[in-house]
Amino acid sequence: MGNRPMIQHTACIDLPGEPVECWAETDITVLLRKHRDVIFDIHVNKGTTYTVEATEDWLYDVAKKKRVQQGQFTDGERYHIWISRAFKGELLLKQNGKVLQRYSMLQFGLTGSNPDPKAKPDPIIIALGINQASKPPFTSAPTSKPQVPSLLSYPQPALPDYLRAPKPFDPLVAQQQWMCPVPIKLAAGTVQQPTQEAHVAEVDKRSFPQEVLDAVAAGGGDETALDTNKIATRNWLIGQLAGATAFLSDNKEWIKELFFEKFRLMKIVHKNVGERWYVVFTGNPRMRKLVTAARYGVKHEKVLTIAGGAGTVESGAAAAWESSKGAFRKAGLIALIFTVSLDVAEWLHDYEQIGPDGKRKKDFADLLGKIGMDLAKAGLSAALASAAVGAVVAFAAAGALSVGIIVVGTIAAAVLFGYVLDAVDKHVHATEHVSSWFRSFGETVKEAAEYLAKSMPKDYDSYPLMYMP
Repeated sequence: MGNRPMIQHTACIDLPGEPVECWAETDITVLLRKHRDVIFDIHVNKGTTYTVEATEDWLYDVAKKKRVQQGQFTDGERYHIWISRAFKGELLLKQNGKVLQRYSMLQFGLTGSNPDPKAKPDPIIIALGINQASKPPFTSAPTSKPQVPSLLSYPQPALPDYLRAPKPFDPLVAQQQWMCPVPIKLAAGTVQQPTQEAHVAEVDKRSFPQEVLDAVAAGGGDETALDTNKIATRNWLIGQLAGATAFLSDNKEWIKELFFEKFRLMKIVHKNVGERWYVVFTGNPRMRKLVTAARYGVKHEKVLTIAGGAGTVESGAAAAWESSKGAFRKAGLIALIFTVSLDVAEWLHDYEQIGPDGKRKKDFADLLGKIGMDLAKAGLSAALASAAVGAVVAFAAAGALSVGIIVVGTIAAAVLFGYVLDAVDKHVHATEHVSSWFRSFGETVKEAAEYLAKSMPKDYDSYPLMYMP
């Protein structure tokens, strides 16, 4: 009899240098599973040293070829580490002992992992930097560099389903997916409505008149503007009309009840609670369904929009915040989607144009910058309009104001502030700066992806194609 081990066992490890526990009389084979790559690429303050620390686990420093719990790198240096596919705890990004950011696999949605040792986990690219003012494919005027640090971090998963070509529509499969085969017991007295059917028809860009598409795409051009500042273009006017329609739709109930009535601001000093401000309405409250009281506190949700929170600073701030949120809800959200659709149409019009150097006039960063700034201006315009209404109500506190005038004034104020914000944007080139930042960040992430493809071509062969313009 030879001295052959009684048990043969295979142990998997995730990082080089990871210890393996085994029993005596065991023939063990150590298998190194594929790790998860993490790349830090920071460009904020040249010469600064950063530390990356694992709280409950280990990381592998690729440059030092060593398994450690923390590593250091300098600003402008691409720092590449490995972590296990079941990494526990958090990665802490520190500067001078101060935690700048915490990253966990739960935060990235990467808690599950494929048990196959040959399966490559999704990499993580973390970029922190100042706008490098990278230029579009071709531009007529250079832009300045706003020194605003920004942080974006996210994993890079495989190509999502919504980017893949759609599968042919199969009515039988669709019916099986939409049916609910589990029997449902209805409560006593429940009236079951007849089955409703919806017919969905596929549409194509070619089904729309080309003249309409061309008109929408060119509607943001300076030649369609009605003012010397080239701001009130055809698409801009359509967007303002959509915003006004959304405001009337979202507030139609109280507008319908109070449009021909008046209100005034009243201050009452209570014996126990002190000074309080109220909005007092005229007319018979018994005839109303929504605004059923004769007076409301200025902080009441029913009058925040009507009076703009006039009375106190706290109520004014609350009204501005509610108006800002209202731009992203209900009909306001639909109006924003409509505005974004106009942005996309204008961008496609410019994107299809080829410059003298053979490159496109616009790229995807321009679209992201335009949409981002329009969303920010929509919320800010609504907040400023609410503040303006509150100032008018507070100024005219002694007299009675017509609700109808306030409605018209709110819409007019929103249009005015929208125009002013667009004028400021055009003067300081804010949208161009935001687009430049998106472009700069995209280039940083693309460089990191190309680095992964070169260092590990078997795992990341086509990975950089995700970041092609």
